[in-house]
This record gives sequence, structure tokens and C-alpha cells, in this order.
Amino acid sequence: MKITDDYSGKLDLWVRNPTLGSLPKITGLPKFTTKRFRSYEEMNNWKVDYLEQIAENGGVKWTS
Repeated sequence: MKITDDYSGKLDLWVRNPTLGSLPKITGLPKFTTKRFRSYEEMNNWKVDYLEQIAENGGVKWTS
């Protein structure tokens, strides 16, 4: 049996030879700091306002 046919063998192979891919980076997000909300309604209103700011700025872009 080949190592690629054995499930635990694949895991062992992946652990011994990890490959790291680069994650895309996002640009165009408005800055925000830590916030505390008293209710879900208040948090949801903040999210709507934040998404509106992103839309006004023309959206966001993913770069690699």
C-alpha cells in the first residue's frame, strides 16, 4: 500500500513536510478600535454603519 492510500500515513506525511501558503491581504478597510456594545441591536447598527463606510469608499480589495 502506498503512503498516499493510507489516511494516517497522509497525516504523518503532511506533518513532516508542512507547506505554508500565503494568505491574501485586504486593503481599504476603515480603521476601528475595540468597542463594547450594550446590546446586539447596538452592535448590528454599528456593523451596518461600518459596511456603509466601506461602500462609500468603493469597497475593499484583496491583494496577494
